[in-house]
Amino acid sequence: MKKAGASQEIGETRNFVLASGFIQVASFDALIGDDNTRRLFAEFTANTDRPDVRPAEAYHAMLTSIQPGWTIRLMQIFWPDPAPREAFYQQVSAWQRRDTEGLNILNEGLLLAVGQTGLPFTRRTILEFVLPGDEGLSWWESLPEMCLTYGVTATRLTKDQIQNLAHWIFNPTLE
Repeated sequence: MKKAGASQEIGETRNFVLASGFIQVASFDALIGDDNTRRLFAEFTANTDRPDVRPAEAYHAMLTSIQPGWTIRLMQIFWPDPAPREAFYQQVSAWQRRDTEGLNILNEGLLLAVGQTGLPFTRRTILEFVLPGDEGLSWWESLPEMCLTYGVTATRLTKDQIQNLAHWIFNPTLE
């Protein structure tokens, strides 16, 4: 972009393209990157209250098993989690109506407050793996078993889950 009447360049506009669609790789949904790479996604979860869960060792095993030149991205994002609020709202809704007006007003006020409170957030750990070819596919297939040894569950994301993830990262609603 040039400023009117000047020969000095002051900026430029570039296209911002995230992906060009989805493709099926073996039995997995892969995002086709703007550079025609195939990107696979998985989410890691673990119950940290259990003594047999060792996430640091799971990540170490995963990172030491990849080949030089492979590309991965680990993301920790905060995601709205409506389940706790919904469960509490359902419990309060199930309370019996009282004979006194004051307790009924308190109950209705609590329901109103819970219904208008912002969603709690949970931390999600997501792996993005740029598939380098067939040799990377066998690693991707072995990922859940590799992590499960350490008490960490690796769940591969579907096309819809990948789209929701991209939407959340680029258009978060933090209220």
